[in-house]
Amino acid sequence: MPPVDDSRYGRPSRWPAFAIGLPIALFLVVAGGYLSLVSWAVIGDEESKGLSVLGPILAGFGVALGWVCVRPRP
Repeated sequence: MPPVDDSRYGRPSRWPAFAIGLPIALFLVVAGGYLSLVSWAVIGDEESKGLSVLGPILAGFGVALGWVCVRPRP
């Protein structure tokens, strides 16, 4: 099978990555930040060890997904 010729078929659209990936990434960052602030008792009165691990992990996944959606393709 011959290699794909971009000049003949064109490049695939990046809009699905923007339209689907970025809102999910934004939601993960906001939810992770909120859970982190709740777990550290910045919002509310109770501290939680479980949420203090889960919040930053969700926020990190959101940042990573956002980077993958926005980065330029080679």
